[in-house]
Amino acid sequence: MNSTEHELVKRCQESDGSDFQVAYHQLYDLYKNRVFTICLRVTGNEEDALDAAQETMITLSRRIGDFAYRSRFSSWVYRIAVNAAIDVRRRRLAGTRGQVTTFLANIEAGSALEPASTQESANPTLSVESAESRDAVRQALRRINPKFASLLVLRYMQNLAYEEIAEVLECSLGTVKSRLNRAHGALREFLEREGEGPELE
Repeated sequence: MNSTEHELVKRCQESDGSDFQVAYHQLYDLYKNRVFTICLRVTGNEEDALDAAQETMITLSRRIGDFAYRSRFSSWVYRIAVNAAIDVRRRRLAGTRGQVTTFLANIEAGSALEPASTQESANPTLSVESAESRDAVRQALRRINPKFASLLVLRYMQNLAYEEIAEVLECSLGTVKSRLNRAHGALREFLEREGEGPELE
């Protein structure tokens, strides 16, 4: 947390009324785009993303006093956003479960989605951000298990390190790696079943 962000959090925790509103509005401006991006990638559409982002920012304003500085403030915000996005997506899917398939593959992931920094130079077609696979991956994120989708979003679209993801999800580093392996497998299975995007070996 940089000094400006730290000061804003402290002001929100220690003030009320108009002083709180001024500080919170500045925090809101710092995080609104990042929160919306996470919510959009997990929910898969703008309407649900807006709902989830709104829930996130409302929760943030109400619970900022609970933040105890045991993790990065950004990790705390992302945790709220991921949970809100998953909740909104599950509520939407509850009435259409018979039409939507979620893939809960528990298989070895291989190298389907290695971080762009190490994998893209060797084979750009396997990068999440590569032009030819972007649409297919976004479609997959809307269809696979939302917990898996949120992991992939945090790792490859928000570029969080494993340690940061562990903070967001409040779990061990080993658990993050295990869940990411499963998320890779679910994504690869979807792409192969749908015949979209690059061939994943």
